[in-house]
Amino acid sequence: MLIEVKATLRLGDTLVPLIFMSDRTHLSNFAGDKNEWPVYMRIGNLSAKICQMPSTHTVVMVALLPIPIKNRNIPQVWLDEQPQTNREVLNEELWQLLQPLTCKQNPNAKSGYYNVLCADGNFRRCKLVLAVWIADCPEYSDLHHLERHVCFWCKCPKNELGDYAPSEKLHPWRDHNIYRKLSDAKTKAADAELSSRRVHPGFNVFRHIPCIVSDRPKPDLLHTMQIGMLDHLQKWIFHFMKTHKRLDKYNAIWLSVPAYHDLTPKNKSFLEVSQWNGKKMK
Repeated sequence: MLIEVKATLRLGDTLVPLIFMSDRTHLSNFAGDKNEWPVYMRIGNLSAKICQMPSTHTVVMVALLPIPIKNRNIPQVWLDEQPQTNREVLNEELWQLLQPLTCKQNPNAKSGYYNVLCADGNFRRCKLVLAVWIADCPEYSDLHHLERHVCFWCKCPKNELGDYAPSEKLHPWRDHNIYRKLSDAKTKAADAELSSRRVHPGFNVFRHIPCIVSDRPKPDLLHTMQIGMLDHLQKWIFHFMKTHKRLDKYNAIWLSVPAYHDLTPKNKSFLEVSQWNGKKMK
């Protein structure tokens, strides 16, 4: 994608990489289930000194994505149709937000180039590209119309997620260009093919952006590091301690840790905790 942009840039043109960030946030349980889904954006080629100053407002909120209400006391027929309706509403909002970056450009934009007034008072011919979309794994499934609990990058089966795969047995990468062609076909055979690939049918704006979306950087520290690697490592360590009869000693050390600042003393062993939240998460 970068090679393609480099070939179309002329002397004096400016590449403007856009970084998007989104995270569905649960606000409160006391007055009904309150949720918010903001989308933030910043320009990627700003200096670190400017980005680290809160007063410069380099990160701005550009949209609030719709969150459907919970379905209660409705007919089953409507309940079955509601997920598809929710995806269509979400995609329409994303289309309004990302339309300048898609292949279907505004005719006045000259194939994706805009004359932008820069900070020095001069107008420059700028090319906008989607560089990064920072979100967690479940949110990527919603944004890209994928089923839950599937790999975004490859076609790895659910029962093999997290397992080591040698280079000669790697699963094929997801081709979003094929998903776009199948969605545009709007036939029962195309929808069945998408379902077999664990993809929801229907138009998706990310498949019309001139870049390989699956190759964009997708930092996900929560699900990749904490819930993924650390959870796998903890299971291995506890199995090791249980095999060598060291688990009781570990639990004794865990329960002996005193209170420190806002961390409360432990009253359960590590394996007895069924859910980590609030102060336990610290």
